[in-house]
Amino acid sequence: MRLINKNSRRGVVNLFADFILSKINNSHKSIIQVTDCGAFMVVNGLTTSEDLLDILKLKEEFVESFSDTLKSLEITDINIIDVIRYKQEINSINKGWVMINKNHFKEESEPINEISISSEFPYGYSLDCGRLMTYYSHYIINHMFNLLMVDDVSFYFTTEQDDDEDFKIKVICNSKVNKEPIKSLILDVFDFDLTTFKSRLDSYNLMDDILDPEGEKPYLQQDMLEHVILF
Repeated sequence: MRLINKNSRRGVVNLFADFILSKINNSHKSIIQVTDCGAFMVVNGLTTSEDLLDILKLKEEFVESFSDTLKSLEITDINIIDVIRYKQEINSINKGWVMINKNHFKEESEPINEISISSEFPYGYSLDCGRLMTYYSHYIINHMFNLLMVDDVSFYFTTEQDDDEDFKIKVICNSKVNKEPIKSLILDVFDFDLTTFKSRLDSYNLMDDILDPEGEKPYLQQDMLEHVILF
């Protein structure tokens, strides 16, 4: 995942998106995007929840909680435009490509110039809106780096199955190890049970992906390592 510097304007919008997300009951699917337009911030999004958020109150709480960061960026106040839509139908996101680096949070070059800065996936996305898929992909590949001997892996996660009832996953990397044995190993070791895996995150603060990227992550445990053996 992209390493976000919390002490930057990009860090602020991503952190604010996750902060707002934390105020929505996690039984709901939600996507929150915050865009810094300079003079104001647009809080856009949709959620299956019908409970309206008091965004101005949440803004005040956010400003108080992260006052040091905001002051260092010379942000003294945040003007808000709230366009969150409630009681929306949102399908679960459980397939797509996930780019995984051995460092888990990969530092990337910042754009030279941007008129506005928006929060980005997975920040502001609830677990069922692709975030859990991303975490589980990291969980799987985190077991594989020593075997693959590479730094980067592109992993296609899906819960769709083929005629043999195997998940239609894909692995792309520059490893000298053939892809088919790696794919077979993954399918043999990991059950892709997202419901059970989700319980690992019950006490995890999603904002710690930004606030504490080097901290312990429940989705990076290597509890299946003894089974990851390739002959």
